[in-house]
Amino acid sequence: MMNLIPVFVDYLTIRQAHHEGGLPVINGGRVVRIDSDGEIEYTVDTRQGLEGSFDSRVEVRCDGNQVEFSGNISRYGRQDNFFGFTFADSIQRIHELLNTLGLPPFTSGKLYKFADSGWTWTGARVSRIDITCNYVTGSMVDSEALLRNMAGHHIGRQKGSLAVNGATVEYGRGSKYVYGKLYCKTTELKKHKSRKSGQHVSDEVVDFCQSLGVIREEFTLKSRFLLQNGLAYLGAITDSLLIEVYMNRTQLQRLEKVQYENFNDLPANLRATYVSWKYGFPITLKKTAFYKHRKALLAYGVDISIPNNVQTLPIKIKTIELAALTAPDWYIKKYA
Repeated sequence: MMNLIPVFVDYLTIRQAHHEGGLPVINGGRVVRIDSDGEIEYTVDTRQGLEGSFDSRVEVRCDGNQVEFSGNISRYGRQDNFFGFTFADSIQRIHELLNTLGLPPFTSGKLYKFADSGWTWTGARVSRIDITCNYVTGSMVDSEALLRNMAGHHIGRQKGSLAVNGATVEYGRGSKYVYGKLYCKTTELKKHKSRKSGQHVSDEVVDFCQSLGVIREEFTLKSRFLLQNGLAYLGAITDSLLIEVYMNRTQLQRLEKVQYENFNDLPANLRATYVSWKYGFPITLKKTAFYKHRKALLAYGVDISIPNNVQTLPIKIKTIELAALTAPDWYIKKYA
C-alpha cells in the first residue's frame, strides 16, 4: 500500500571523492578570503551553474578529486516538473549529465563495520533530498480552506505558519533538520508564468491544477536529518525508505480519516473538550488525558494544543476529500 503513494524527488545535493584524482576541474570561479595581514586564509571553488532548457539550472563542481552535484534534477531540461522522478531515476539523470562533462557517476561504494561508528558506506554522500507529493482537494476553494486549517497543526515540535498570500503553510523555516511546506500548486505556477522567464509554463497544466484544487506537500531533508536517520550515503537510500520518511512526517495522510461533516457527530468523550477549545475556554484535563484527546481530535483537523481564534472559526466544517495524485496519461506522453 505504502509504495502506491506517488512520492518523488525534486532537489538533491550529493558528492563523492575520487582519491586517484585526474578529473576535469569544473567550477564557477574562486572565492579567496584574505586576513588583515594580507595572508590568504582559505580559497573556495564555487559551483558551476549549468543552464538547461526552459529556464532550468543545476550546479556542478569538481576540483579534480571530488565531484559534487546540487539542484533540482527533476526540473532540469524539462518544460514542467509537476510530476517528478523517483530517487533511483533522479540519480540516473544526474549520471547522464555528469557523463556529458567527462565526470564519473556516483557510486554506492562498500559497506564496512567500524568498532566506533558501526556500519558505514564508503561511496557518495548525500546532504540534501527534497521529497514531495501532489494531492487533489476538489476545487480552489477547498484547497484554500485546507491550507488555512493546516496552519494550526504541528509536525513534531514545528508549528505551521500561513504565508501572507494564504497559499503556503511552512513548517520549520530555518531548521537545520527538516523544512516542510504545503502550498497551492496553481498559485505557484501562475506566479512563475507571470515572469518573463516563465513563459514555458503550460496553460494546460495550470488549468489542470486549478480545476482539481491541487496542493503539494514537500519536505527538505537536510544533512543532520539524513545522518541521524542512516540516509547520508547513496548506498543506504532507497525509494521505499524515502516513502517511509514521507509517510512518517506528512500531515495530509492523517486527514484521510476525516469522516464527519459536522462536529456535533464527534464521539461523546471528545465533545466537551472540543467545545472548550472552540470557544476559548480552559481545557481542564490531566496531562495524559489532554494528549489522548489531542491525538483523537487531530483526525478531525483540530489541534487543541493551539489556542483557537474564536472570531475566525467557521460555524460549520466541511469535509474535504483528499487523494494523492498520480500523473495522468496525457501528462506522461507530453512532459515526462
